Amino acid sequence: MNVQEYVSEVSSRLALRTSVVYAFAASLVTNVVLAAGIASIERQERIIVLPAETTKSFWLDNKTVSADYLEQMSIFALQLALNNSPETFDYNVKKLLSYVAPEDRGETELQLVSQGRRLKASNASVHFMPESVEVRPTQLQAAVTGSIRQFIGNSKTSSMRKCWIVQFSYLGSRLWINTIQESDCRKPFEALSEDHKGEPS
Repeated sequence: MNVQEYVSEVSSRLALRTSVVYAFAASLVTNVVLAAGIASIERQERIIVLPAETTKSFWLDNKTVSADYLEQMSIFALQLALNNSPETFDYNVKKLLSYVAPEDRGETELQLVSQGRRLKASNASVHFMPESVEVRPTQLQAAVTGSIRQFIGNSKTSSMRKCWIVQFSYLGSRLWINTIQESDCRKPFEALSEDHKGEPS
């Protein structure tokens, strides 16, 4: 092999090695960018608050939300508030309070804690079965009708049909729960007075 052929062979191999190094560097940079993008997407998804299970499509814009979203959020909130036992109560309250507007969280927590003490004292469990939902999208309200069953051990001690109003607020692309109140089933968007709470409808 003469000197010219040797130099040409060495140059070719150096050029190939350089190409491989550049290709590896480009691949590494691409992987880093993709990993950063995936991590960023995961962080963004974690701040989106939705019901645990959705059964209908819904929409949100910068001013309000769809009626279907109000319907599903109201049922979700009531299931956390009313499907309870001494074992599940603390977890459900913590979960529900994460959806309550900060300015209403203290009062709501006091009401729920009082309810939990009664459940634990009597070792009772409560089961809520929603039957119907009526919404007022412009007022961000939902009226929910359902059946409440109370058990002590395996024995059912009561079963009543009741209604609730769930009042929401919408701020910063986030739907917040303001209040959950028992209502008059004959006038589902009117809160029930203290004197009539607990009566069968």
